[in-house]
Amino acid sequence: MKKIKITLLALLIVAFARAQEIPRQDLEDSVIGWMKVYHFKGVKEPLKVDDKVYSVAQLSIGDSLANWMQASYIPKGGLGDVKKAVSTKLGLYNQHTAGLPQSYGAYAKTYVFLKYNSNHKLIPATNLGTTWSIMANAVPSGWEIRDLSSPQQCYFTLPSFEASQDPESVKKIHDLTKTPNLKPYISFWVKNVEAGNGTDYVLLCKDNKSPFVKLTKGEYLQILENALPVIYQNEKKNIIEKEQGNQKNIDYFVGYLDAKNEKRIANLKSTKEKYNDRIGETALISAQPSITDLETGKDVFSNGYISDPESTSGRVPVYKIDPVMAELCKTDHPQWILVSWWWTANDPAEKYMHESIINNFNFDYVYNFFFDPEKVKSQPYKPLRSPSFKEAVTVTKASESSKKISADQSTFFFEDFSTTGIGEKPIGWKSKLNSDGKNCIIATLDGESGNWVQIKGNEDLIPSQLKKPLPQNFTLSYDLIAPQNFTWGGKRLAFQLSKETSPGNAESFLNIGIRPGFDGSNGEAVIETKFTSPPGYLTGTKWEVVPGFSNNKKNNRITVTIKKMDETLQIFIDKNKIAEYEKAIPSALLFNAMSFTHVSSDGETEKYFISNIRITKD
Repeated sequence: MKKIKITLLALLIVAFARAQEIPRQDLEDSVIGWMKVYHFKGVKEPLKVDDKVYSVAQLSIGDSLANWMQASYIPKGGLGDVKKAVSTKLGLYNQHTAGLPQSYGAYAKTYVFLKYNSNHKLIPATNLGTTWSIMANAVPSGWEIRDLSSPQQCYFTLPSFEASQDPESVKKIHDLTKTPNLKPYISFWVKNVEAGNGTDYVLLCKDNKSPFVKLTKGEYLQILENALPVIYQNEKKNIIEKEQGNQKNIDYFVGYLDAKNEKRIANLKSTKEKYNDRIGETALISAQPSITDLETGKDVFSNGYISDPESTSGRVPVYKIDPVMAELCKTDHPQWILVSWWWTANDPAEKYMHESIINNFNFDYVYNFFFDPEKVKSQPYKPLRSPSFKEAVTVTKASESSKKISADQSTFFFEDFSTTGIGEKPIGWKSKLNSDGKNCIIATLDGESGNWVQIKGNEDLIPSQLKKPLPQNFTLSYDLIAPQNFTWGGKRLAFQLSKETSPGNAESFLNIGIRPGFDGSNGEAVIETKFTSPPGYLTGTKWEVVPGFSNNKKNNRITVTIKKMDETLQIFIDKNKIAEYEKAIPSALLFNAMSFTHVSSDGETEKYFISNIRITKD
């Protein structure tokens, strides 16, 4: 019986472990692929959703789009699936989208939070993931103007870079207008409604004639005038239904509504008078306008009140669908194709999907297939680049210095990055992407010999070839350079030695964060330690001066040296001892992890260069 209990316990432990979500960093370099490659063959039955009827031809276009997506992208760092889709069914909260044309297509979702099932097969742990969508006759969602849209016409805005918190930084990453594969087409970025990030869009339409038509001031004011009585009647109906049987409350709330409505009408009249001679100009409004603006006397085309001077900063155009094209959307032929995907630059799985789309997906073929079919007649879809493409890694000969130092019996580890080509990721190292989606790269510096790894807002630059654990007693050193005019107050370069219980989980650590001074002044070091078991060892934070490390020279170079001798810790900058702590680290403790981190970079000169990392056994 005891043996059976132990066996059952072991099985439960295994089952529990398999059910646990796998850390994302463990999967980010893994090409996991699709749940299933479908090879859709076309549909045989039409589909009706609300009052929209989707023909066999329309739905079969969704099959083609799904197949082309799977042919162009193999998910990495996540598990992919592809689904066919049509316009969202109308419900209680999306009636304002009823005036949008019928849309159909497909979307691919890459699930990035995974776990193993009972058969040790990877499955999604949650429904969260990143999405790539290709839809015929679609409109970017989320910015419909609820107060004005009707079953006959939907009005919407498309707030872009100007609506983000850091327009220039966002534009640097998401502006696709110079991407070679996309240059012939309309591309734009739209801010998401409830978040600071956004979605990339590519619009394929005949002769680049957009179906999204900008409204003039005169058109917008007329729409407002037509909408006011409808809104008033709906609000009045809601009051009567809510206060049914209580005439006193009905009279009170309807009276309050009447007063608001009179303000709306009066302020609309004032707005029309103000812009009477400018009705042909493009209407610029707030990204999410509300009918309540008219109640307060705000100018619908400006940031102030009707009587204030005009200010249109941050204002965006308002759009509708070309009515002729909207009617043609009911036919079997798409009037336009909207390709969309959202991603963040420092997420490896999302960035990989983005790069697959802009480099692999054959936008020209899709455009020609729908809008110039003779060019691709009888030609099957082929991606521009294989989805299994891998960039070639340039491996160069190790430097003579590297060969000599590595051959020394006392050398436990050495790296001068001499085997990696310039501009490439360091071979044998991994790091997190920075906010611009960039890896650490190898560089050369004027006035300095050898190769250097540049770290600019990258976390966890970690050597994958480091032997573990480190020796009990050792000397560790590395050369560090800060460029001229390094950003004053910029973030430190943190070097950490850890004893980890699992990757990323440090039980004990030594962390030394260094940054340069300004205009010839000394730099500073923050030394953080955690050695709590057994008690009595160094734990806490200490500050030390880093002599001679500033930002006024072309290359501000120092050598950082760390010595562990039994329980004693010594730290040197060049030949200057800046710190010594007795009973700092338990003598028997063996470090098993090493990393460099620069948490973020706020300027072009806020970066560091590292080389000649050496560990010797003492």
